[in-house]
Amino acid sequence: MTTSPPRLALFDLDNTLIDRAGAFRIWASAFISERTLGGQPEIEWLEEADSDGLTPRSEFFAQVSSRYALPEPVEDLVAAYRHDYPRCVRPPPEETRAALRDLRERGWKIGIVTNGSRSQQTKIATAGLAEEVDGWAISEVVGSRKPEPAIFHAAASACGCTLEGAWVIGDSARADIAGATACGLSSIWISRGREWMEEGYRPDAIADTIAEAVAHILARSEHSSG
Repeated sequence: MTTSPPRLALFDLDNTLIDRAGAFRIWASAFISERTLGGQPEIEWLEEADSDGLTPRSEFFAQVSSRYALPEPVEDLVAAYRHDYPRCVRPPPEETRAALRDLRERGWKIGIVTNGSRSQQTKIATAGLAEEVDGWAISEVVGSRKPEPAIFHAAASACGCTLEGAWVIGDSARADIAGATACGLSSIWISRGREWMEEGYRPDAIADTIAEAVAHILARSEHSSG
């Protein structure tokens, strides 16, 4: 008797499984407070300079160092951030965890595929996600970044799967959805209140929450198997 391969869902980490913006705000508040650099306007400046995590950390801290005339070298500021910021992450909502557990109970493998430094692994552990997933791929570790196909293959391998029939769920159009498209995979975009603006490719579905995305995946898989 042959068995079908396990089904696989690959989730982005920041602002998909975890509230990356909220964790950054906690870090920024502590950074400003501990150094007595100002109040809320300075926290907002840090958030703007951070650009939702898209500004490279060396560039971000070069701006920070210049604005506040900090004595430390930029590389020391980056190193301190890599240690402190991941520990500001909070666990995802219970409805997110419940949705992941529902997928696994139905025979799915769950992976995380994320761009970033090795400290992403600390975020996974701090958020309590290590026990909720089967594996992960971090760009700095595997040497490939979304939307490159290699990182998606690495995440699938970490889960003991191939990418055949996999889904990709994430909030970045150009990293997650374009990556899924390049791999020929189904995808769901976590909108975070935004409108889809990219031309030339689209996700298979748009969702507001992980629970909504998982419900869509299960409905589609039950329809296709039926």
